[in-house]
Amino acid sequence: MLGIGEFAGLTGLSVKALRHYDEKGVLVPADVDERSGYRRYAESQVRAGVQTRALRDAGVALPAVSQAVAAGDALGALAVQRERVLALRAEEDRAFAAAETALRALRVPVEVVERQADATTYVGRAISVPADDTDELTDDHANDVFAELFRDVHDAGLGPAGAFWTTIRPGEQGQIELVCCWPTARRAETGWGGPDAEVGILPARTELVANWRPQDGEELPEGYTHPAVVALFEAVGERGIALGKTEVRQTVHGSSADDWHVEVMITI
Repeated sequence: MLGIGEFAGLTGLSVKALRHYDEKGVLVPADVDERSGYRRYAESQVRAGVQTRALRDAGVALPAVSQAVAAGDALGALAVQRERVLALRAEEDRAFAAAETALRALRVPVEVVERQADATTYVGRAISVPADDTDELTDDHANDVFAELFRDVHDAGLGPAGAFWTTIRPGEQGQIELVCCWPTARRAETGWGGPDAEVGILPARTELVANWRPQDGEELPEGYTHPAVVALFEAVGERGIALGKTEVRQTVHGSSADDWHVEVMITI
């Protein structure tokens, strides 16, 4: 039999860890003195001790360590842990890449100007998602809505009469709405497009407009607040503009993948 100190020296586990593993039922000593509480381990437990240390050093959770050592499958548990760690590393790499994309995009100078805009008739369809899960607002989903709405507008002889835009606004019951809009040559009839369509008019207005154009291959930051939106609200604060109900409109202009820019507008 081996005292706890000897066992610790042989396995590389600390005495404190051995006491903890005993309490958790992971590595229970072969004998415990009733009076002194002194723990003693069988020589045959050295293998289990070394396996326990190896798995814990690799970050395997205690319940999994206990099961693996009891089943004689330490390598299997290590393989499972390796897959978990690799998946976490991949997720971290994606997070760092996304953060770098967003920060590079924020460095691009943004032009912010005021302009007058004529009244604009439009039709739109809204995509609603929970406010705490806006990652569901994907470009693919919006593109599908825009394409379907374009066909409907074209077939109805309403245009489109210009570039599309999106509007983000609060929805009902903790929802956020992304409204996909096409400007029309004339106002559509009430009820056009069915219950999921929106027929409206943007009145003649003064807009504050932020224009963001990539300079060195910057990309649109996926899932982040767009740099043009950031610049727009900085300008609102700098100019002391008091906003009422806020609807931010965004559109993309361009003729190719190498020649495009993003425009973000707010009525002031």
